[in-house]
Amino acid sequence: MNKNQPIEVLPPILEANNIFVKKEGVTVIDIPHFSIEQGKHLSLIGPNGAGKSTLLLILANLLKLHQGNASGKGEIYFKGNRIDLNYNTAIAYRRNISMVFHEPLLFDTTVFNNVASGLKIRGIRLSEIQNIVAEYLERFGISHLSNRSAKKLSGGEAKRTSLARAFVTRPEILFLDEPFTFLDLPTREALIEDLEKNLKEIGTTTIMSTHDQMEAIRLSDYITVMNQGKIVQSGSPEEIINSPVNRFAASFMGVRQPCYL
Repeated sequence: MNKNQPIEVLPPILEANNIFVKKEGVTVIDIPHFSIEQGKHLSLIGPNGAGKSTLLLILANLLKLHQGNASGKGEIYFKGNRIDLNYNTAIAYRRNISMVFHEPLLFDTTVFNNVASGLKIRGIRLSEIQNIVAEYLERFGISHLSNRSAKKLSGGEAKRTSLARAFVTRPEILFLDEPFTFLDLPTREALIEDLEKNLKEIGTTTIMSTHDQMEAIRLSDYITVMNQGKIVQSGSPEEIINSPVNRFAASFMGVRQPCYL
């Protein structure tokens, strides 16, 4: 390669500018810029009410952006293309993403049919669906539950089904909203271990909201600390832990920094 040839800089897989949301006259999100690179895993961390879930819904195009604020109009870009211009771009974007909510929100059918639902919507052939679903049931340790009704699943089994359903469409971006809530410690640990393994093997870009510091550190390339609808600090887990920008970031990550006033 020619040493003088400029290196191509690709845009982030997802980028948003002027994310601004009000509810009942109160500003709940005010973020000038957000982005994530392809294949990276990012955790949004902060206390209840910090705006983590709202930000996820906006980035997943499930919650409409306001027209913006004094800084400019709110915009979201997927692979450099603005996604909120028309219906077709929004649908195309949604076909490339998946979201897992803190409640599994399963259909009243079998585990297999729940996991297969996204593939059926996309018109995948039945013979292919059988093989793809079998792979992801195996990945999340629920092959033996294939024919069980979703109504008869434990909390951990329902979470695994929800994750398998999200991964099976092979999304380019996966959104996870507090995916480990309401689970006992052994079930939680086993599920985190399986998710960590699959994230490494599959390489899907992931944005997860959590209030658990250890989850964020374990599963993330980057951590974004949020409070009162704003980003306090973003960086690698090491940067956040070793160089918190203020008392809030330090205390929330469990770091003792007596130098902050």
